[in-house]
Formats: sequence, C-alpha cells, structure tokens
Amino acid sequence: MQGYKDKEVSEMKMEEIRVRDRMRMRGLKNKGLIEISHDPKTGDFVLVMSKGTHRKWLLFSFPDGMWRAECSKEEILDVMKDFLTEKILKD
Repeated sequence: MQGYKDKEVSEMKMEEIRVRDRMRMRGLKNKGLIEISHDPKTGDFVLVMSKGTHRKWLLFSFPDGMWRAECSKEEILDVMKDFLTEKILKD
C-alpha cells in the first residue's frame, strides 16, 4: 500500500485518503458531486454533476439536481468551473 502523498498547490492542501477516511467525514454538508467518465467509442468525456446530495432512508442518496455534460478532454476544466460557479458556489 502506498503511503499518503501531500501536495501543496497554492493555499490548497491535497491529501490522498482511504475509503474509511472518507466515511469518517459524515459531519460535512455535501454540496455536490462530480463524476468523470470516458467514452472509448467517441473519445469524449462525460461529466455527471449533482448538487446537494442528501441521504434518504439510510440507503439512498438523492441530489437536489443533476446535470450531464459531454466534452473533450480540453474542455473538462471549463465545464467544471462553470458548474461550480453557477450551481454550487452560487448559494
């Protein structure tokens, strides 16, 4: 197993975590989720983005809204920036 790798990027601290570390973060409010997939047939990337995921009935998580975007590799950062600006950080 690899050890933790910390990377300083400007003022942001990025840390590799394990699944159990993620499970311990229950007290945080979920503002959104971004899933990035690659379509090998077209070469495009498919982003599925959700806002405000809430756990219901202890088994399912339901978002307040979901969006899908297909884009090239070069467009991913722009799509994510627009989504964060318009949907997540707006509140």
